[in-house]
Amino acid sequence: MKIWRSGLLGSLSVVCLAVLLVFSGCEGTTEEDSSGVDAYIAAHPYTSASRDTPLPTVLTISPLQATASIVGQTIAFTASGGEGDFHWGVSDSADGKIESKGADQALYTCLQVGNNDVIVQDDTGHYAVAHISPVVDAMTISPASVSLSGGALYVSLAVSGGKSPYSWTSGNTALGAVSYSASSSYVAAYTAVSGAYGQNVITVIDAEGRPASAIITQAP
Repeated sequence: MKIWRSGLLGSLSVVCLAVLLVFSGCEGTTEEDSSGVDAYIAAHPYTSASRDTPLPTVLTISPLQATASIVGQTIAFTASGGEGDFHWGVSDSADGKIESKGADQALYTCLQVGNNDVIVQDDTGHYAVAHISPVVDAMTISPASVSLSGGALYVSLAVSGGKSPYSWTSGNTALGAVSYSASSSYVAAYTAVSGAYGQNVITVIDAEGRPASAIITQAP
């Protein structure tokens, strides 16, 4: 009987050990990360820091500044960045106009010399501005002042700068007159009236309406 009991107890011990091993194996299989989620979380821990959002594309125009000194002069502008199509305009339509030339370019035409702004806008409302300023060439008469005395009646005048053709006028024809040739209007001749004394102003105006002046003083 003792032998039988010992054998029975030994068999029960083996069975219990097998059951424990089976449950232990099942538990290990259940916890296995078959989807890789645990590995991803370990590599990418949660953070409360905010994510950077992409900034909107900046709209730019080139050149930012330009000069226009002649009626009919054209200047090309190029836009870049932004979102969608470009729409062009000017701040003063009397001074110039802008026409789209392709996807990202436009051509400005000077209608009259003056300050103006070229404006480009995209579909989302962003805009960029370029400034146009006039170039005024310094226009001078040589000599700038003349003294006629002792019976001298004649003097030659010449203009530099500006844009030809030029037109000349005498401020006081009672003191003298100015004459010039249309083909060489940058030079002029002044003839004083004999016996007329005083100060006269000679003015020259270029093709774009810019003036310059010289003073002639007539004395006995």
